[in-house]
Amino acid sequence: MKNKKLDQLKDNYNNIEIPENLNHLVNQSLNKKKPMNRKWLTSAASIAVLVGGINLSPAFANTLEQIPVVGNIVKVVRLSNYNLNENGFDVSIDVDKVEGLKNKELQENINKEMENNAKQLYQEYVKEIKELKKDNIPGREMVKSWSETMTNNDKILSLVVYEFHAQGSSNTTRKFYNINKQNETALTLENMFADKDYVNIISKNIKDQMKQQMKENPDKAYWLDDKEMGDGNFDKIRKDQGFYINDKNELVICFDKYEVAPGYMGLVEFTIPNNVLAPNLG
Repeated sequence: MKNKKLDQLKDNYNNIEIPENLNHLVNQSLNKKKPMNRKWLTSAASIAVLVGGINLSPAFANTLEQIPVVGNIVKVVRLSNYNLNENGFDVSIDVDKVEGLKNKELQENINKEMENNAKQLYQEYVKEIKELKKDNIPGREMVKSWSETMTNNDKILSLVVYEFHAQGSSNTTRKFYNINKQNETALTLENMFADKDYVNIISKNIKDQMKQQMKENPDKAYWLDDKEMGDGNFDKIRKDQGFYINDKNELVICFDKYEVAPGYMGLVEFTIPNNVLAPNLG
């Protein structure tokens, strides 16, 4: 999405008049006993570095495109990584943390939970490897965990932590963290739709999307009105169903593998249009 403020800054930059004798003036100021006006010299040197960087490196120019006009102080950074690769086990578990929230209690709770979950996951597999080594049994297992920032705008931070396991077959689970950056509180379905029958409204829309997708693509399958599945058919979302908010401020409801569809469908997501039920992000 284009940022009008960023475009304006770029236009202003492109219209900066660079003195033709910039290099001469800078060198002259460095060689004189009496220094030139420091403010002008700093500005001139900065322009020279910026122009040189853009001309020499397209990557440098691309980086400028990504710099927000207004600092987005709430961010997700890598804290550490637990990893090992031995006896047939390949384990890599990232530990990330949220920075910049004024609500330090919320920030600490999120970071502590993410760190504790990562540490516990790692310790479980270290223990399993030790047991296998005792019995001289080679392991064949891959465990990965990482986070992905789904949205980080003026209103919302939505973060998803993935856990991937592969041992013969594979499975991926997710943990969701959604934060209202305006009032710095954790977002839940319940507090976004306090005065709405959100469970039934969202569930109906998901069923409609399932039917439409299966109609348009015979390779897609959901457990919906399937006689063989019986009680395993999708009926309603849970009150605490996993979700994130996308960059259009739309609710995205998420299901793990095997939760509402056969395994080959993998992780399943449904975007709920705002005209069906818009999340209260105020």
